[in-house]
Amino acid sequence: MKLTEHIYMVGSGNFGISHDFDSSIYIVNCDSSLVMIDTGSGCGIDITIKNMRKDGLNPKNLSHILLTHYHVDHAGGAYKFKDLYGCKIYISAIESDVLRNGGEIPLKLDIAKRSGLCSQDYVFSGCDASVRLKHNDSISCNDFVFKAINVPGHSKGSLCYFINLPEGNVLFSGDVVFAEGVIGMLNCDGSSLSDYRKYISRLSNLNIDMLFPGHFVFVLSNGQKHINKAIESLDLLGLPKNFI
Repeated sequence: MKLTEHIYMVGSGNFGISHDFDSSIYIVNCDSSLVMIDTGSGCGIDITIKNMRKDGLNPKNLSHILLTHYHVDHAGGAYKFKDLYGCKIYISAIESDVLRNGGEIPLKLDIAKRSGLCSQDYVFSGCDASVRLKHNDSISCNDFVFKAINVPGHSKGSLCYFINLPEGNVLFSGDVVFAEGVIGMLNCDGSSLSDYRKYISRLSNLNIDMLFPGHFVFVLSNGQKHINKAIESLDLLGLPKNFI
């Protein structure tokens, strides 16, 4: 599904275009190379590949996968795409060991299964990261440059990816922030409201036009307004709106 001149959505459980367990899966067309933002769960990866082909995107041109964090609905398909196409996998250095080693407790997969967010028979396959990112690191693909912004809160290593495209400033926000200023707090270790309060300001003053979160609706104009709602809510006494 083509969203802008350069951005496509090729998977999403919420929108019913791939497996129910999948986060939103985005592609940025960087001329001769493709950059994928999150991979979904890895269940029914053939549907995601079919969606790419329907949009005129050759999966063999997939060169980079930028993971926003290690949770299975976002990163579970990384090893499959890497095996198929040899693409480089990028994730926060903080979370690279969990991506490689897996384990239901480190992944919070046990809680996801108890919460009905994942089937009891789901198995995560680990994947070695090609590049372990730190806050403010840059990733280049042809003439396109992505900036990794570490915003702990949903998880310790959660990354948002900023890129300036001809159509405007874009933020892929994973589960850090959603439309209408909703945040992604979880009731488990690693997710922290105090981290949100401390680090959410890293998303201020970016002049975001388009906001592409890991679930639910995306925003094609005035994206910064939605981010600012989250920033402002975390400065008040009440609890911010949460995605679960």
